[in-house]
Amino acid sequence: MAQNSLDKRAPSNPEPARPADGDKLRILVLDEEFPYPVNTGKRTRSFNLYRRLCRIAEIRYVAYGDHDSEAVKCFRTEGLEPVPVTGQIPRKDGMAFYLRLLRNLASPLPYIVTSHYTRRYELAVRSNVSEFDPHLIVCEWTPYSYYIRDIFDTQVLLSTHNIEADIWRRYFENESNPARKWYIGEQWRKVRRFEKECLNWVDAAIAVSSQDEEKLRQIRPDLRTLVVPNGVDLDYFTPLPHPAARNRLVFTGSMDWRPNQDAARHFAFEILPELRLLSPDVTCSFVGRSPPADIRSLADIHGIEITGTVDDVRPYVEKACLYIVPLRIGGGTRLKILEALAMGRAVVSTSIGAEGLELVDGKHIILADEPLSFARRVHELMQNPSRCKELGAEGRRLVEQKYGWNALARTMEDFVKDVNTVPAARALRNRIERAN
Repeated sequence: MAQNSLDKRAPSNPEPARPADGDKLRILVLDEEFPYPVNTGKRTRSFNLYRRLCRIAEIRYVAYGDHDSEAVKCFRTEGLEPVPVTGQIPRKDGMAFYLRLLRNLASPLPYIVTSHYTRRYELAVRSNVSEFDPHLIVCEWTPYSYYIRDIFDTQVLLSTHNIEADIWRRYFENESNPARKWYIGEQWRKVRRFEKECLNWVDAAIAVSSQDEEKLRQIRPDLRTLVVPNGVDLDYFTPLPHPAARNRLVFTGSMDWRPNQDAARHFAFEILPELRLLSPDVTCSFVGRSPPADIRSLADIHGIEITGTVDDVRPYVEKACLYIVPLRIGGGTRLKILEALAMGRAVVSTSIGAEGLELVDGKHIILADEPLSFARRVHELMQNPSRCKELGAEGRRLVEQKYGWNALARTMEDFVKDVNTVPAARALRNRIERAN
């Protein structure tokens, strides 16, 4: 997801808190970073939910970061207590990155776990568990459950943004280079094993879709689960006027995320040639932060724009007659689609791109998976402004009904309170039995 400039404005106040019974819960959150500025899908979800959850809880947020960063300052302003851990997650480029990948072959853990583990972070977790004495620990990404693998006397909630093994399976299925395919296959195997094991370390889990929830319960049938879908800021992303020009498309998404990179290449090399046979003057903007060199080079193709980081995605969406989501890899649900629908834009997506959202093909969205069918659906809508407006209106109506952040946060609040009612002794006994 591209930057939506929430960092450029003062966050709107969440709706007033409902009364809580007794003292506030104490929640310790473990995450890779402080989710601010909200310029990725994961950051947007975490920031919007936790700034509301602190209405009923004292929240300490452990993450890699600097003590004087804007993210840390923002968290304090929002009533969240940041615990910055010095250091940063290794970059995914350069010779050092490839050496780390090579060393990971000797580890039983997947790279997404070993690359995020440091002794400093583990010590921060231990000291805060001891001093803060949380009622609940929340692992805000599956790899961070590794830090609680032998903490048995505090209940743990796993927040899954994706089924990680699904992402690696799709990487594997879409990779053509034999060496990379072999390595990705090894990572897929490790991720699948780790994901199964870590579910025995936690007491409950949150999924972003019913499909993801079902997969979690297939792994561990007795796991307490809840679906909290991704949401959208309905006051920020409002319906936009429809442009007069009918040849401009847009995609928004962080371009340092591999599934979005694959989507850009897939469109440029497989969909666009088919589309140009139908609509020769079509153009498309890929809007998102930190595109690598090979994605920036797509701008050499006539009609493709690669913007890099922007302050606000809305002007780019406003200029476009259609929003496209040509994703072939991914998991969870896509906030980018919810934002596009909230802005009243018609969306053409692959089935994987729209996965996990309660969307009806032909009513809220148009789905197409093969390059030729994707190109044809885009061309048809480009020629039919009234149909685009109809889809946009239905999409906006749906997100208003189901995907506002306030309602989703209340759902999470109730689940957190419910999880906390499980007697500690029973939770301890159950987790030790599963660990053994």
